[in-house]
Amino acid sequence: MKTAEARAVSDKARFKVLIRALLQYLKPHKARLAQAAVSMIILAAIKNAVIYISGPIIKGVFMDLNMDLLRLIVLGLPALFVLRMAVEYVNGYLMSWIGQRVVQKIREDLFDHIHRLSLEFYWRKRSSDVMSRVINDLNNVQSTVQFIPLYGIRDVLTVVACVALLFYLNWQLALVAVLVLPLIGALLGVLGRKMRKASSESNVIVGEISHKFQESLQGITVVKAFNYEEQAIAKFRVSNDAYFSKMMRYLRATALSGPVMEFISGMVLLAIIYLSGKAIFSGTMTVENFFSFVAAYVTAYVPLKNIGNLNSKLQLGMASWERIYQILEEKPAVVIKQTTNDIDELDGKIEFKDVSYKYPARDTQVLDNLSFTINPGEVAAFVGPSGSGKTTIIHLLLRFFDPVSGRVEMDGHDMLDLDTKDLRAHMGLVTQDTILFDDTVLGNITIGAPGATMADVVEAARAADAHAFIEAMPQGYETVLGERGVKLSGGQRQRLAIARAILKKPKILLLDEATSNLDTASEQAVQGAIERILGGRTVVMVAHRLSTVRNADKIFVLKQGRLAETGTHEELLKLGGVYKGLYEAQT
Repeated sequence: MKTAEARAVSDKARFKVLIRALLQYLKPHKARLAQAAVSMIILAAIKNAVIYISGPIIKGVFMDLNMDLLRLIVLGLPALFVLRMAVEYVNGYLMSWIGQRVVQKIREDLFDHIHRLSLEFYWRKRSSDVMSRVINDLNNVQSTVQFIPLYGIRDVLTVVACVALLFYLNWQLALVAVLVLPLIGALLGVLGRKMRKASSESNVIVGEISHKFQESLQGITVVKAFNYEEQAIAKFRVSNDAYFSKMMRYLRATALSGPVMEFISGMVLLAIIYLSGKAIFSGTMTVENFFSFVAAYVTAYVPLKNIGNLNSKLQLGMASWERIYQILEEKPAVVIKQTTNDIDELDGKIEFKDVSYKYPARDTQVLDNLSFTINPGEVAAFVGPSGSGKTTIIHLLLRFFDPVSGRVEMDGHDMLDLDTKDLRAHMGLVTQDTILFDDTVLGNITIGAPGATMADVVEAARAADAHAFIEAMPQGYETVLGERGVKLSGGQRQRLAIARAILKKPKILLLDEATSNLDTASEQAVQGAIERILGGRTVVMVAHRLSTVRNADKIFVLKQGRLAETGTHEELLKLGGVYKGLYEAQT
């Protein structure tokens, strides 16, 4: 029982945190919110005025047959309705503007924050789950921000105004009418918690469904080649059924709130009619007051029911906002110090001093007290069995994450004292999986150097042996490559990646198995392009194919995160150790 109580307290505290965080996005729009609030008050006043005069109108026109009153109504009510229409338009426009602005800001902050998180975040989170939060959850938040204040505040003001009118007309009957409000509030609170929990769980499953879709679409060739369709469909069906079950929990709570409120309100209305009848018979209440009272009660009931429906949308929106806020709460694993050392010029000396690293999700060390030095202008290659820590060295140099212990130094500076943007400005990277964007050739090459001239771009493309095939394309450098550069061969994509790296004119060039996914002809072309640009740069190569490292100044052989051997190609062959074994296995 205590655990349930503690959980309830924790949920309330978390809900308050989420509300405060969401209100921060509304804060810059206080002026428009005030204008919207004024329009809502005017709307509530107009409704109350119509309700208040409804009793006298019914009695005066239909019972007393007052023709002058009828003419006054025909002339006056249209003006009142025009005013109401104008105020409703202003109200709706203002809240739509605020809702759009708030979600626009959240979307920008989310995109900005995601790009500032460390690489470790992307290893923990599926991209499909992040996209589900950015698209599905953000849409729910937009509905909450835009429509809850628009309809919720307006309906609350209408209920408050109607209740005030009920007390003005007959306070004894009004007490009977409002006794139901605490009961309705308690009902909405219980149902709200159930709806928020079901919404939160269903949103998680939506991320799983998105992942299943994305995974199957990206791997459709494997799915078909291995007759995996039925198994993939069966796994998807499990997630889809789970989503159905969770959503039905949410919808059951939503469906229950309306009928229960109608039953309670109906019983109260019956009591009001009975007590009003007795009051009219005894002469303590007039007929026109009775009509106004019933009109006020009915008018209050409709927005009260709407509040119950809005509660379900609020819980859905808050569950989605919590998932978005979870990402906004994420902290980068790599923390940049407030004051850092400037490195306007870089010689390119790299030192690892007793560096150890362990990925958060693993128990074993990837690198274990690793030490080595690469001097400016040297070409250094890292080889070794899979899992020996080669790519981890590239990631540490780019400061995608920091060592668990030890120091990585750049020109004698501890990398923890450097700004990552400043550091990466001096580095170029070519990986085995070339990432190209759905942009032009020019746009893809200039990613790291947006201010480069066309002459610089062409020079980089020539150095990467890419200019000829680019010129042969339909629009040359303005040709759009399509998603992931699907219009190019593997070798062409890799040469564009080399041109991108060259254009930055980096002092340090990082090559992470840059030719491992290519056929022999493409490998030779790309390897030739790489060798043409090595001069004067510090080069760190991670290689699986040892034929690509024969000319390296230093070859570091890794085994289980430790440095097993160091030397040139010839020196390591003479040692007859790990390197020679790897070389003979390949040749």
